[in-house]
Amino acid sequence: MKDGKKLTASQREPVKTFEGHEKLITSIATFPDGKRIATGSVDKTIRIWRVEDGREMRKWVMKKSISAIAISRDGMQVVSATVDWQLWVHDTRTGRVVAGPLDDHTNEAFALDISPDGGILASGSVRTVNLWDTTTWQRKGDPLKCEGHVIRVRFSPTGQLLAAGTSKYIQIWDLERRERLVQFKGHAEFNDSWNRSLTWTRDGVHLLSAGDDSDPVIRSWDTSTWTQAGHPWTGHDKEIIHILLNPAGTLLASASSDHTVRLWQLATGIEVSRYEHSYGVLRVAFSVDGCFIFGADRDGKTLQWEIPEDILAAARDALVRKVKTEVATFNYYSMHKLSAPIQG
Repeated sequence: MKDGKKLTASQREPVKTFEGHEKLITSIATFPDGKRIATGSVDKTIRIWRVEDGREMRKWVMKKSISAIAISRDGMQVVSATVDWQLWVHDTRTGRVVAGPLDDHTNEAFALDISPDGGILASGSVRTVNLWDTTTWQRKGDPLKCEGHVIRVRFSPTGQLLAAGTSKYIQIWDLERRERLVQFKGHAEFNDSWNRSLTWTRDGVHLLSAGDDSDPVIRSWDTSTWTQAGHPWTGHDKEIIHILLNPAGTLLASASSDHTVRLWQLATGIEVSRYEHSYGVLRVAFSVDGCFIFGADRDGKTLQWEIPEDILAAARDALVRKVKTEVATFNYYSMHKLSAPIQG
């Protein structure tokens, strides 16, 4: 968006800092109970933190650095990927390993996501995506063949589709038919940028993506045509490593190497708030109630900020206005189409 349209408020002081990791944090996830977060780090540990006071509740020491983590939909298990190409599943109550090593990848897994119904885990690596049954932890069929490094995988809201962001393409897979429906360059169309991150809108109408240093913007893709919708969202001046929608689906958070986490109104693409780190930010997460945002950085710290109520309210109102406008436009064209005279 143009600078004149930005409504940015810079937030410098976090309400809480989670400290303990000795090296950069590669992953962060929120438990569904809203009381805990989990982080994974290059320091070879996975840590669970209590949100209320920032206290470390549990720590698992792994043999290798952590490249990604995901939390099961019921909050009972934490899945982790390590740089030695293996996946592990820990029970959050006992701390015991309940599955693993799952070692069907032939390279490091960079991306994990769990389907909306909790039944499937997707893990992305170099040129492949594996699907796993989360009940048996057996692989479901052959790997999906991708091109380039698979940096991010995201299930659609219905769980029927899987988006894979790679160093070369954005690919959309039909999971029931195990068929690649769409492949387009995305950010790679602009200075050969990597497709660093992906997230679907709640209604599945758009897929949002983020680029690296060569194209440090957020782009929105219309899922009915797979063409770009509107202008790119500009503001970051270095690679955008992670993007995520808030639980209400009204705000998008972006984490960047430019030392900031930024909030954007989904309905307008306007940047409405900025949260500053002393180091590059690698991951972002929202609290379950959507009132707080967490940013994990290269210094091994996770910072928590409160999102001002006026920003939350404005984002809700903007989305309502957008929906009303779209409905009114649809009704207008539908009415004129039906009332048009039949030719011939």
